[in-house]
Amino acid sequence: MKFKMNSLAILTATTLIATPVLANDWQGEASDAWLDGKLETSLLLNTELNNFKIDTDIENGVAVLTGEVNNETQKELAGEIANNIEGITSVQNNLTVNENYRNEEADNDEKSFSRAWHDMTVTAGLKMELAAHDTLEATAIDVSTDNGVVTLKGNVKNETERDLAVEMAKGYDKVVDVKDELVITN
Repeated sequence: MKFKMNSLAILTATTLIATPVLANDWQGEASDAWLDGKLETSLLLNTELNNFKIDTDIENGVAVLTGEVNNETQKELAGEIANNIEGITSVQNNLTVNENYRNEEADNDEKSFSRAWHDMTVTAGLKMELAAHDTLEATAIDVSTDNGVVTLKGNVKNETERDLAVEMAKGYDKVVDVKDELVITN
């Protein structure tokens, strides 16, 4: 079920990003629905906000945000995200700040969609960069990412290849740490 939900969210995000030309011709409720989907996706992909606690509604291009966040910064961030969506004419930010509110994701063992998205893109992107590098045997290096921590496993020919692979991983966007489990084989 989790895989289906992630796949559905990725498909939705891709569709919303790929169809801006069509939205220019939409009017009324169809345009508002498209804008609402675009706003929901933008909030979903933001790692600082729990979009499941933020409700959105769009009417005639006006975005209304309701729900709960735990500080004023999160409230302003959600408002700015909505304000930056092309087609939204104004934002009514009715989010409630509750300092006792805890983001349930912090207590949840499952990853948020945005964290899973970043992990998948880091893994795929890093694999492509390793494959494009002439001095590395990329097929011998397994890359996995969990909560921003990249793990490199497999075989390399020497210390130089190991250092190169580790440095490439450390330099990749959204990587917080690298676990080097590479083995040098002669």
